[in-house]
Amino acid sequence: MDPQDQSEQKFEDMNDEQKWDILTRPEKLGEILLKHGKITLKQLEDLIKEQEKSGMPFGELVLAKGIMSREDLMKALDWQHRSDQVIIESLTEMVSKQAKEGEEQ
Repeated sequence: MDPQDQSEQKFEDMNDEQKWDILTRPEKLGEILLKHGKITLKQLEDLIKEQEKSGMPFGELVLAKGIMSREDLMKALDWQHRSDQVIIESLTEMVSKQAKEGEEQ
């Protein structure tokens, strides 16, 4: 199923696999920049189109366009890394809990 279709479907109506995909999907840099108000939706759309054509990494395009400083980009990459770490830690905790429950049965 296309991720866009998943976002339009109610979470409670999704099967476990669809929920898992949504909950564990790392945020992309462009999503983080948009969420934190560092770029507009129009800028994100334009950057994605240009990235598809050029093959350049998203962060390099942001810098090349002068949209933000290297320092601000590094902060955004740190946000992205911390977000990924939260997902990893949560999944590790969940798997450990399930393994423990399985041993008790």
